[in-house]
Amino acid sequence: MTTGIDFTELKQQVSIERACELLGIKLKKTGAQLRGPCPICKDGGDRAFVVTPAKGLFYCFGKCRKGGDAITLAAQVQNCTLRDAAEFLAGKAGISPGGQRGDDSPQPQQKEKRQGFDPEAYAKMLDPAHEALATLGIDPETYRQWKAGYAGSGVNRGRLALPVTTKDGTIIGFIGRTLKDESPTLTFPNGLAPQEYIFGIDRVAAGPLTLVRDPIDVLKASQAGCENVVCFLTEEVTAQQLEGLASLMDERKCDTLSFF
Repeated sequence: MTTGIDFTELKQQVSIERACELLGIKLKKTGAQLRGPCPICKDGGDRAFVVTPAKGLFYCFGKCRKGGDAITLAAQVQNCTLRDAAEFLAGKAGISPGGQRGDDSPQPQQKEKRQGFDPEAYAKMLDPAHEALATLGIDPETYRQWKAGYAGSGVNRGRLALPVTTKDGTIIGFIGRTLKDESPTLTFPNGLAPQEYIFGIDRVAAGPLTLVRDPIDVLKASQAGCENVVCFLTEEVTAQQLEGLASLMDERKCDTLSFF
């Protein structure tokens, strides 16, 4: 049996690309990302599984919706504990164990400004660590970076409040996403027309773009280091929305679009 493994040091020595090789995962390069079938849930097609080498993270847009670093990937594929996964990667890579376990990874940032109300003040009233959010599988730090959190009062009371922004990051308002099995899934403040906005639009940069169905999927992907993920805020998608998305892709130089 091996001694303790320093998780942080191991992730520095075994990149997520190397981990994929050691696990026998075959991927194709797409811009700054690597894509292929998900080795965990085997669902979603040959572009569902995304690896972002620059961040050392992966995410699945298929059925499992899992993400994380190289050690988490090994644990999910091998169906074992994080310690066993670390030992597997270290052994395969010929690294001698030592030290203790480390921690996980980084996340993006958010800008905000809004005429008529103070989004910064509102965001500070939200609780990113509220126990009601635990079932969603998103870290409090991710909520903080998105200016999101549990709303204890106001029109979004009892829901996850999420900022809706323009392309330049100006916050228009906060929508409420249900935490239970109730309808509607999303609620909107007066004056905000949901069909006019795309959630996550201010973070879109050049490269592949992914369209998902739920703002929660956007946050999960962001937490896993997978950027350029957006969603519409309506169940029915109109031609006007698709035209807006096409215009965004042209402006930001997004070369491909995937749907999940």
